[in-house]
Amino acid sequence: MNKKINVMSAIILFAFILIAGCGKKDTGTIEERAKQTGVRTLEKLKTTVHQDNLLYLKNKINTYKRQNGKYPDSLQQLVNEGFIDKIPEVPSGMQYQYDPTTGKLTLK
Repeated sequence: MNKKINVMSAIILFAFILIAGCGKKDTGTIEERAKQTGVRTLEKLKTTVHQDNLLYLKNKINTYKRQNGKYPDSLQQLVNEGFIDKIPEVPSGMQYQYDPTTGKLTLK
């Protein structure tokens, strides 16, 4: 279900970005404009998906704590105990930073 929500969020964002771009002053060839818009749109979609994944993991960490009285020892423990299917991918060159004592999760 969360994957469906992520995909729908990405589609809605994509449509919004395309609509928001309408009415802008015409600059460059169609090919140049398409390339610029595509790159910006792709980056925004990737950012949205990674933010959604971070929120999803934070939610699962908190669910684990409510059910077990403590934070999981690692993100892998969420997988091992069936809270998530797999740890979502991170952007190239980044990684999740998780503190099991506080439950704090960041992407660095």
